[in-house]
Amino acid sequence: MLYEIEILETRRIAELAAAARDARDRALTSLREAELGEPPPARGEHHAAGSLGFAGVPREPTHEALLEAIEGLLPDIRRKLWAVMRTGCGDYARADWDRAMAAAEDLSDDSIVSDLAEEVDLHDKLMKGLYEIGAAAQSSPPA
Repeated sequence: MLYEIEILETRRIAELAAAARDARDRALTSLREAELGEPPPARGEHHAAGSLGFAGVPREPTHEALLEAIEGLLPDIRRKLWAVMRTGCGDYARADWDRAMAAAEDLSDDSIVSDLAEEVDLHDKLMKGLYEIGAAAQSSPPA
């Protein structure tokens, strides 16, 4: 499935994704719901801008760093990263790794980069994917 270096790269991308998500969330904090023209939610806390993803806010340096890191990966590693993300989404199970990789092979490189870089919950999905395929405990993160 994944070699140790690929697991470490996945964790590095996940950390960059978490930083980009935090910056995005801070940028959305000042945006009032009334400015978005959305009706108030029926129950509970809700912020309509939360569904905008990264497209709803100006590019932050952290998101640029995430995009550059993804683009800097070898195409094979990007495809594995995409497969890990889709596994973390629940689209594939551990036993479906070959199917996930086959699906990644069918996508263009630009599509994979876009899918990864624009996924707001990339950190969570990568970490869940690593757990699902049994790679979460294979190596410890660098100190």
